[in-house]
Amino acid sequence: MCIVAKSTQPPISIFGIEGRYVSALYSAALQMKQMEQVEKHLQTLQKELVKPKIIDFIESSMISAGDKAKLLKDVGEKAGMPPAAINFLVVVAENGRLKMLRRMITLFSTVMVAHRNEALCEVITAKPLDESTRKTLMEALKKFVKGKNITLTEKVDSSIIGGLIVGIEDKHIDMSISRKVQMYTDIIKQSV
Repeated sequence: MCIVAKSTQPPISIFGIEGRYVSALYSAALQMKQMEQVEKHLQTLQKELVKPKIIDFIESSMISAGDKAKLLKDVGEKAGMPPAAINFLVVVAENGRLKMLRRMITLFSTVMVAHRNEALCEVITAKPLDESTRKTLMEALKKFVKGKNITLTEKVDSSIIGGLIVGIEDKHIDMSISRKVQMYTDIIKQSV
């Protein structure tokens, strides 16, 4: 009998030093069945990484890599982080890569979006969408992302006057009235 091992490679290609660490984390979290917990704890940690004391800790050359790793392990355990996340933080610290940690967490979040077969979409409108418009928009977006699950974030910004601005995956479509007004203003200025 032949057993085929489930792939533990990330669902998207990732490169560079950060990519190697994130690939290892993805593989470990998948095998240990800790994907969602790792993602949740890393997102919480990401918010902490912008605080001045944390930045000083990461950038300090006065604290050895080993001491940083030990401290992060202790903090991770006290915070209830899953073992895959704790091991990841320890390895990153021991290898002196903590300055890349924010980018690694962002990259892991991107990998998780692909893992869930999601397409992140942000829509900005001048007033809140009504249910009928939202339904029509979702149908159009589903054709655009071909089979992915759409995670829609709605924002209201009255400065766009009307229309909408859509950001989906790596694309940006500005169909706002304020953009058209700016475009016509620029054309008029050029012809004067």
